[in-house]
Amino acid sequence: MKKIIAIINQKGGVGKTTTSINLSSGLAMKGKRILLIDLDPQAHSTIGLGIEPVAALNDVLLSKKSMKEVILKTKIENLFLVPSHIRLDRVEQQLAPELFRETFLYKAIRHLDFDFIVIDCRPTLGTLTVNALYACNFIIVPCEIGRYALDGFSDLIETIENVKNHESLDKVNLIRILLTKYDLRNKVSNDWVIQQLEPYKELILQTIIRKNEALNQAHMAQEPIFIFKPDSPGAQDYEQLTNEFLNLCHRLGKN
Repeated sequence: MKKIIAIINQKGGVGKTTTSINLSSGLAMKGKRILLIDLDPQAHSTIGLGIEPVAALNDVLLSKKSMKEVILKTKIENLFLVPSHIRLDRVEQQLAPELFRETFLYKAIRHLDFDFIVIDCRPTLGTLTVNALYACNFIIVPCEIGRYALDGFSDLIETIENVKNHESLDKVNLIRILLTKYDLRNKVSNDWVIQQLEPYKELILQTIIRKNEALNQAHMAQEPIFIFKPDSPGAQDYEQLTNEFLNLCHRLGKN
């Protein structure tokens, strides 16, 4: 079964889109066939890959176009994109009265032929995000190293439990926390955050994404970090994340 990964955090500015673009690119550069779905009306993944869409995800969810009609090639071999558009914001309201509204995205992607589907979620727990949670079989929560790192995490877990309809959610096989924007100079605050994360230590990825200006510049240049500055700490960290994620998928596949 193909992996469908939701990159989610209801907080903005934690590295969600940066992770979506660079994990997708890293997997594609290892020969995996990847579909990145931009599920955020702000369209940051779409913009970050330099795409100007004619049709977008809202046309699938509202106008009943097939997903194959809106999938676009990117500059990265093996990486394809379902672009977003500000009009996607209307979907939250227009899907509200629909029966089984949480299933729309899953129905649109379930027959697609990709090794991995990565979903860049919007920073809320509304209808679009619930669609991503329903469709996915793995979740990565980017978590900025800071005082409010886990604010809202319990709400997210509760939403996942409700969507997945699990009385006892198998978090270890479903969820990973990715620590982002790590600054070595902030030892005291870093140690404090790590201590607060102790109850979730089984869920924390070993890879830590360091604060690195090249990651911001790559997004402005509309390129993955591997192309923009392949020798940067950002590229090294996302290469490590890609390898750790593939190894994790291999282990989980054996369980």
